Amino acid sequence: MAKILIFGGTFDPVHNGHMQTARAALRTLQADRIMFVPANTSPHKLLPAMAASAPQQRLAMLHLAIDDDPAMEVSALELLRPPPSYTIDTLAILRRDRPGDEMTLLVGADQLSALHTWKEMNAILETTPIAVLPRPGFKVPYRSPGNIPDHLWQKVITGILDIPQYPISATAIRQRLALGEPVADQIPAAVMAYIREHGLYQKRVT
Repeated sequence: MAKILIFGGTFDPVHNGHMQTARAALRTLQADRIMFVPANTSPHKLLPAMAASAPQQRLAMLHLAIDDDPAMEVSALELLRPPPSYTIDTLAILRRDRPGDEMTLLVGADQLSALHTWKEMNAILETTPIAVLPRPGFKVPYRSPGNIPDHLWQKVITGILDIPQYPISATAIRQRLALGEPVADQIPAAVMAYIREHGLYQKRVT
């Protein structure tokens, strides 16, 4: 049995904050592997309007970022399914395909205030360990902001990871790239080379 951390997100683009957070979570939780799961269309984000790269480009950048690290992997599971992407469906497929592994779901602290709006969130909390990633500027609500029962919300707030916070934003990176400002210190070198090669995140001319 392997302990697998599930790290979902848009990763548009994947940056050093993602990678440093992943490594810190692996160490803190003493997990065997971390699985990056890029979303196709998240029901919680307006991806068609916000995304600046194609799903397959985000997938390619993730593969470049992990650089064949044996403790990291990338799953295209959500990119292969019709959108939107629901976490409970992803977890069900992973459990079916990897019945011997223990899955722990990583959730950013910035998502906690809306956690009760996730599809079948109570069922997720009943069946899946949760680890909360700290985010700069976001406090953890110690009472459920919605209809999540207290005994399940306790599983959330006791899963807060004591790891560093990395103030790097994919949105800010896209904005800086569009303005021609330097971001090489915030992105893995191979990913930066891919962005330049494919002309991603350039300011649109209208």
